[in-house]
Amino acid sequence: MTNVIAIEDLGPAAEGEGGFLTLLRRRYRNRYENGEVSRPYVYEYIHRRGYDAVAIALYCVLGGVPHMGYRPGIRVPVYFRSKLALPLPDERQYLFIPEAVAGSLEPRDRGVAGFLARVVAEVEEEAGFSIRPEEIEPLGSGFFPSHGQSSEKVHLCAARVDLSARKDAKGDGSVNESDAPPVIFAPLRDILLACAAGEIEDPKIEVLANRLSTLLGYIPVLGRYARDGEREAQRPFQAAMSRAGFASVRDEKPCPEEKR
Repeated sequence: MTNVIAIEDLGPAAEGEGGFLTLLRRRYRNRYENGEVSRPYVYEYIHRRGYDAVAIALYCVLGGVPHMGYRPGIRVPVYFRSKLALPLPDERQYLFIPEAVAGSLEPRDRGVAGFLARVVAEVEEEAGFSIRPEEIEPLGSGFFPSHGQSSEKVHLCAARVDLSARKDAKGDGSVNESDAPPVIFAPLRDILLACAAGEIEDPKIEVLANRLSTLLGYIPVLGRYARDGEREAQRPFQAAMSRAGFASVRDEKPCPEEKR
């Protein structure tokens, strides 16, 4: 694969090209319990084609240390930040930006079965691993990355992988997914340090790394697994993650034990 060195702006897209996002710009008003209403106001926001997305914490344990995967992605909006009149100076070159293994849900991805099928597909496309739906673990409720501007919710999950079984990621057919470098695996503690230092700026990665640490009974600030009393303190959080998100419509599972 030839390495990408720049992105060129070729001008506006032709009519009918694209179509993953829908912009709504409508008038609204609020209704109060006493029957009165607010003055009308205009609000604009975006829907994705399948509305929601999934972010996946792919992980393995190397030398007794939990590692999580993320990928260097090519993202046009942040690449061209340098041309904007930003409120705070930002001269970094965002040709490749660390981001979680993730993907948009399609309109056909309905219910838990559809959600899990999408996770399996994204892991194979972006990371080159074949996983089974029953290997996917819940990481609690999803979150809204920009709820003032988009209806999208990002759902969270995890899956343990064997690095020796990795194949070339086939991608989804898009240029930037094909041109992106392969997934990198790094220790959870290093990932969270990089998030705090601004070296990783995808919030999905930080949320996934923190939730995965809890799932595994790991304490990243200490660089070790939880001990007896500490494991008890983590159990309510593990139980909450097991109950929430896509797992909320499945049989409740016992809290996971430490996985080494």
